Amino acid sequence: MDRSTGRGTGTPPRDPTSPIIKAAGLALAAAVLFTAEVVFVKLLANTVPVTTIMLARSAGQIAYVAPLLARRGAMLLRTSRPLLHLARGTFSLVCWGLYYWSFQRLDLATATVLSFTSVMFVTALAGPVLGEIVRWRRWTATIVGFLGVVLVAKPLELRIDPAIGIALLSALFGSGIVLTTKKLSATERTETILLYIGLVTFGGSLPVALPGLAVPEPWQAFWLVLMGVTGPAGMHLWINAFRLADATVVSPLGYTRLLFSTIAGVLLFNEVPDAWTAAGAVLIVGSALYITLREAKVARATA
Repeated sequence: MDRSTGRGTGTPPRDPTSPIIKAAGLALAAAVLFTAEVVFVKLLANTVPVTTIMLARSAGQIAYVAPLLARRGAMLLRTSRPLLHLARGTFSLVCWGLYYWSFQRLDLATATVLSFTSVMFVTALAGPVLGEIVRWRRWTATIVGFLGVVLVAKPLELRIDPAIGIALLSALFGSGIVLTTKKLSATERTETILLYIGLVTFGGSLPVALPGLAVPEPWQAFWLVLMGVTGPAGMHLWINAFRLADATVVSPLGYTRLLFSTIAGVLLFNEVPDAWTAAGAVLIVGSALYITLREAKVARATA
């Protein structure tokens, strides 16, 4: 019953919290899938080359958009920014290779927390690449985050694991993914972006994977298929979560990957994060979270 008119409205009132709850559920499910993806990668360590894993991931990307391509055909291929798509796909190709390599050599918690530094690289590059004004608050948070990286690297030890450098390089290319996606999203369909990512990464990974390519054992094929599916599926849920709720709701939930990866590391690989990693994680996640929320606040004010 509509109290202002005394008449029935015909539909029950909509609960405004429902989309937020659904978005939170999708974001958490995406975090679980992203964690599962790297668990499968780690299970394949020392048995399947990273180049083969990259090929499987890119094939999974194409398989994900194949049904849409079959229905819409040339519409998905139509673009006015082919070079930017090529750059976006190249960033993905390099980022995936370095990302998977680091996860095979670092414990899951350490590799995950280092992947969050891509937010800081985006801050550092937003000015020269996107022409954004980056003020002192975000720069301060970025510096704090990189101090966290120093802690993760265990500065009192004489030897620094080179895999940490590879993980940071992966995060740098990950920031390239974010920046090019921001530019593409202004004019391109999401499905078109996803399709070109698959085409560029498959075309780039095939030549480097062929020399070491071999028929996998059944258990290896099983993990490869699951890895190829969980990556695109996680991205699909993550994108849908942002369609339902504000970035201030969705983005912080992405950092639950650290919790999930720590649990998986303890249960599956007997990995227990040390005090250095824990202290660095506090600074890196805190910095990335602040930058994310600050960007969302500025975007709302601008709008």
